[in-house]
Amino acid sequence: GVTVAIDTYQTKEKIEEAFTINLTEEGIVPILLVMENQSDISYHLLKDNIELQDTHGNVINPVPAATVAQKFEHNKLMYALLGFGIFSYMSAEEANEKMLSDWSEKELPKEKVLNPNRKVSGVVYFNFGKRLDALPNSVLSIQFRDLGSNEIYDVKVNIP
Repeated sequence: GVTVAIDTYQTKEKIEEAFTINLTEEGIVPILLVMENQSDISYHLLKDNIELQDTHGNVINPVPAATVAQKFEHNKLMYALLGFGIFSYMSAEEANEKMLSDWSEKELPKEKVLNPNRKVSGVVYFNFGKRLDALPNSVLSIQFRDLGSNEIYDVKVNIP
């Protein structure tokens, strides 16, 4: 009774439209998950139990938005030295805070209960590093735990 849809951000244009900058420059691939529970059972979802197996057999776990944002942080000291002193420092700090806030708001929560007749969505970030060519034909694995029986269901979705 649970439907899972994904939207991978694989092109530079699509990534920049959603995240302002091209995350793949640092090997980060965001994947939007949309899950709808059409059953009468509540399921528990832990983001840390989501895995992506790339075409080389590597298993990649999600990374938090805060970790992703750190890779793209503007260097405040460099801005201050090259720019206009304290104002550039403050501009870089503000840009870093906005970036982290935006990416965190888009992120799938660390833990979520998928109640009957409800939808849950959010972005999961994966760090492929320099292996971006291994993304197509990868398999995303998402575990749901039935809150009544404690049975675990593993849903696999192929990445186009």
